[in-house]
Amino acid sequence: MTRIKPARLVVALALLILGIIGFELAVNTAGGQIVDQQLMVDAAAFSEDLGVFSAEFVGLVTPILIVGGVLVVLMITLRNNPIALTLRVVVVTLGPITTAWVLKQSLDRPDLNGLVMHNSFPSGTLTAITALVCAIVLVTPTRWRAVVAINGALLTIGTAISVVVRQWHRPSDVIGALLLVGCYTLAVAAFPLNTTAARHSILADPSNERLSGV
Repeated sequence: MTRIKPARLVVALALLILGIIGFELAVNTAGGQIVDQQLMVDAAAFSEDLGVFSAEFVGLVTPILIVGGVLVVLMITLRNNPIALTLRVVVVTLGPITTAWVLKQSLDRPDLNGLVMHNSFPSGTLTAITALVCAIVLVTPTRWRAVVAINGALLTIGTAISVVVRQWHRPSDVIGALLLVGCYTLAVAAFPLNTTAARHSILADPSNERLSGV
């Protein structure tokens, strides 16, 4: 039986608390709204080349989601315990995506100092991309996980920058999305899945000694 990793649950809780604090500071205070809005405006005006890059990058979001989804399905079918692994992927992806949608619909952005705008916290686009990246890392064999994680991080960073430069989201929306996905992913990772248990149990059976010699 795999032991629970309590440290990961603690970090997941810490990320949740940070997300709540970030929302309160960036959305429910006048100073936070001003800084958050100005950072987005400054990012959009920073560089014309960055704006072109961002426009092209966000156009790849849908294809990336489709290809990523196919990769997840393929890798699940190649692993042991596919049902358990599928349930973990569902939680890591649909959990934060659904939560982000509910938050965007239910949270209010108060009118402070004339900065009345609709709530955009957290970023749904970045939540979907980050959740998919985490799901792919989760189902990737350990020996390839570092390479996949690095490329996934670059994809996540590119999406985060793009949605701010395109003024789809404020920086607080981006941070909120990352914290949300991190919270779900760490909570799931706190319960490691032993994908080699089935094979070991067969070889450990005394009646299968002939298999161990193959």
